[in-house]
Amino acid sequence: MVAGSRWGAFTPPALLAVLVLVTRWPFRTTYLFNWDAANFALGIHSFDVTQHQPHPPGYPYYVGLGALLNGITGDANTALVAESVLLEALAVVAIYLLGKALFSSWAGAAAALLLAGSVTFWSYGELALAYPALAAFSTLFALCAYKTILQRKDWLLPAAAVYAVGSGFRPDLALFLLPLLLVACKGQPPAKIALTLAIGFGGVLAWLAPVALLSGGFQEYVAVMAAYAGTDVLERYAPTARGLAGLMVNVRDTTQYLAYALYAEAAVVLGGVMLLARGRTPRTELPKYLFLLGWMAPMVAFYVFVHIGDPGYVFSFLPALLLLAVGGWREFLQPSSASSQGDALGTSRRKLALAGLAAVLLANGLIFFFHQRPLTLPGLRANDAAVGAKLDYIHTYRPGEVLLVSYDSFKHYRYYLPEYSNSVWLDTSTAKRQVFPIPAGVKWAVLTDPSVLKLMAESEAKAEYPPEGTPAAKLPVREGQSLVYEEGRLSVLP
Repeated sequence: MVAGSRWGAFTPPALLAVLVLVTRWPFRTTYLFNWDAANFALGIHSFDVTQHQPHPPGYPYYVGLGALLNGITGDANTALVAESVLLEALAVVAIYLLGKALFSSWAGAAAALLLAGSVTFWSYGELALAYPALAAFSTLFALCAYKTILQRKDWLLPAAAVYAVGSGFRPDLALFLLPLLLVACKGQPPAKIALTLAIGFGGVLAWLAPVALLSGGFQEYVAVMAAYAGTDVLERYAPTARGLAGLMVNVRDTTQYLAYALYAEAAVVLGGVMLLARGRTPRTELPKYLFLLGWMAPMVAFYVFVHIGDPGYVFSFLPALLLLAVGGWREFLQPSSASSQGDALGTSRRKLALAGLAAVLLANGLIFFFHQRPLTLPGLRANDAAVGAKLDYIHTYRPGEVLLVSYDSFKHYRYYLPEYSNSVWLDTSTAKRQVFPIPAGVKWAVLTDPSVLKLMAESEAKAEYPPEGTPAAKLPVREGQSLVYEEGRLSVLP
């Protein structure tokens, strides 16, 4: 009987992992989704952060596991999508285990289903991007920290190990999870604290040093990191440079990205948080909710006061928010007394809650399959079709006869069209003058991406567009001329 119970404990996590697999893999994307996905794919074949292969800080374990899977699949996008599915399965299992430890197995299952049914979380399970690792390792680390801090179990060293490994998949976790790691060390023997910090920080150095070496050395790595953090993050987005306007943008984006993740589940989260705010939570339960708030606070603070650049970033704190909401509903669903009337009320509430959970999961499923948004299945299919159409169109030209001019698609062409060496990146986000001399033998400048196409005010009469709405155009050019971007317009000179 004990053996049967032991095996039975593996059944819910296994079923949840299978649920993730069957709801993700059949709908996976065909092409790399965006610039960052192409960076990861290029990093699989030639790792160099100074060339943004991948982009800083490096994501070595994510790229490394992708390289192993690429050896099986033979396609970088398929390999990285498979990794996303595995990471999402880990996240869903981890939130179940944490919810079970915090509240009950039913609470853990509800939180796991809500995470699996998050619309953007589902969508990122179809993409070659590292954001699912935020949910996976943030939640797995929180499980270890909870066991250490509140249950007083010997899980501190596993927490340090998860911290080290998780930071190799998503380096920002080294910052986000550090406060909770230090709290977990409180009250521990000095020797264990020293070992914990050695595992945690030593584990970060274990991936940081090879990344620097593969990127030309420590000095070059620090330089590219400083440029990335200073220009691409702090100067462009952070309130420290943009003031109140930057703060409001961060608040707006964080709120919107969370809304995209929740959609119908927002009713569950708002309801659960409101129930907690009533102040009727038993005093003995308060440390659990304070733990969840402490876990998510560093991530939310960073996104609000520094930068949040993608909807996937909310996955770092989404599991904590879902567990808070589930905890609030749990307090409500428990009978108010031990009487038969209280039991009947609790049973009715639980049935209603199950129906509500099923309804929001169904609603999110319909949104994922049918709502026209960039991060729903129709949006993913449209992006695949657009990338495929561009590649097919470019393949109608000989490589030496065209100059590819792009913005969003530049890294796609680096990966999918390496033989088309005449390729330039036009930075449409700046007003700075940019000049691109036409190489010898080039007859056409092929322009792709809407942000580039809309710049051709002066050259539109000369432009030729492919049939059937392919997102591209071509301009006749010759050696000795240049493409010039100035004052928001693109021209051929002389």
